[in-house]
Amino acid sequence: MSKSFIALAIVALLAYGCRAGAQEDVRLLQDAIASLRSGDAASAAELASGQIEASAEPNPTAFWIRAQARTHLEEYAGAAQDYQRLAEMEPNSARISLDLGAARFRNGDMAGSVAAFEHVAELEAHSRAQLWQLGISQYYARDFAGCTDLFELHRTVNPQDVENSVWHFLCVAATRGFDAASTGLIPIDRDGRVPMMEVFALFGGSGSVQEVLDAAERATSSGSGTGPEFYAHLYLGLYYEAAGDAANSRTHIAKAVQLKQSGNYMWQVARVHQELRARSEEGR
Repeated sequence: MSKSFIALAIVALLAYGCRAGAQEDVRLLQDAIASLRSGDAASAAELASGQIEASAEPNPTAFWIRAQARTHLEEYAGAAQDYQRLAEMEPNSARISLDLGAARFRNGDMAGSVAAFEHVAELEAHSRAQLWQLGISQYYARDFAGCTDLFELHRTVNPQDVENSVWHFLCVAATRGFDAASTGLIPIDRDGRVPMMEVFALFGGSGSVQEVLDAAERATSSGSGTGPEFYAHLYLGLYYEAAGDAANSRTHIAKAVQLKQSGNYMWQVARVHQELRARSEEGR
């Protein structure tokens, strides 16, 4: 659980207690926050639920705590519902709309995710260029023109991000084909994260799958953890999908999902990708 979230939750909780004089509610939610701090998401969710069920006045902090706890517990539908309640209470909060968009994405609701992220941009127009999450949701919602534009815009604030270049490639490839996407690949000179430059070379036509895997393996062997391998398999899976090779795409996405990256939005992308493609193949 992020320290920034807990700090904000405490501020919101204290403000709630001062406004409402609900000292018992405050004590209950303080215990819930303590549970989040200790990593006991189940207790945090239970305590927050107790406050929600017992109180006649909805407490935004309780829903926020429970949403965070449910996300940690991988109860994505419940977390999305809690963020929806929060958005109804605070319709002009860009932060809550951002959290709602992410929660809906994790729950596989692409149209709802796009709508929530778009609301962030409506509330804070300057933030649109930063909303790479919106572009990813647009990709899975099959709004390929929208995500192409979004990743072109994101380039203006993050010009050396291979991931942005690759997602732009995927959006272009979906409508104009693999070769056109490769020709129009957003150029990157430097991205220090391994194996991003190898991934960039692969999508640009000058690299290979093996070079991506080798770079990730070297980084892992040198003590970098499983992150490089995760990103290698995620982007190899997406590369094969764009190339029309469903079998290899499934293999690499599955390996990425197995290399769980706690708290990493891109691991959620791998997981959701796997689930959406499985549903599509089953005809659902």
